[in-house]
Amino acid sequence: MKTRFALLWLLSGGVWAADYPAVLHWSQPVAMSTAAPGVVERVLVQPGQQVRPGELLLALDPARYQAQVMAARAELERLQEEEAEAKRNLEREQELYARTVTATTVLDAAKLNHAQARTALQAGQARLEQARRQLAETELRAPFPALVLDRPAEPGMVVAQCESPILLSLARSDEILARATLSPAQASGVMLGAAATVQVGDRGYAGKVRALRFVAGDKPGYQLDVAIPRAARWMAGQAATIKLP
Repeated sequence: MKTRFALLWLLSGGVWAADYPAVLHWSQPVAMSTAAPGVVERVLVQPGQQVRPGELLLALDPARYQAQVMAARAELERLQEEEAEAKRNLEREQELYARTVTATTVLDAAKLNHAQARTALQAGQARLEQARRQLAETELRAPFPALVLDRPAEPGMVVAQCESPILLSLARSDEILARATLSPAQASGVMLGAAATVQVGDRGYAGKVRALRFVAGDKPGYQLDVAIPRAARWMAGQAATIKLP
């Protein structure tokens, strides 16, 4: 009788729910280091601190990079003057040529000189942009709403060009993952983006399937991640339950 009822229920469109024990994990953990080498001057955050997107977290000593920007800017100003002078000379030679006062070779030389000055100016603009980018790379800013997990960096720490140490570790503060292990048979019907419910404590929270990864080993299985909005009191390591439709 029970078997007949279950069959009729499935045929009518119902779906049995499955519960899987899970553990909360940080969402999008990142280990951060500066792209530029240098000496750490300031560390503005502590582990456990929440930060806003774009908030300054750490800065290297910028003196060397500021000097490079100033030098590139001064060079660019010189190249701008040279290009302007070459352009005036070309316009003068074009006017003289139109009046048959100057030779073609003189006009061609003025054109070549202006083209070279314009190329040099473009290279100078690129060097200034590169110097500004390197200066910006002396800072670490939060890429998203984040929770600081760790800060190995301390003022005075050296960041070498050949080896970039981890300076800060972050994870998303607005989202957390519930992670469970499923057998291949259990994972076969799971779809990325599908709705799921995560129970933390005695309450359920709506989420979506974020990832389904194969895990090799003596007993192969699949690691299921369901993303849910994170409440401030939730931390990685807490027990949860994933409910799939």
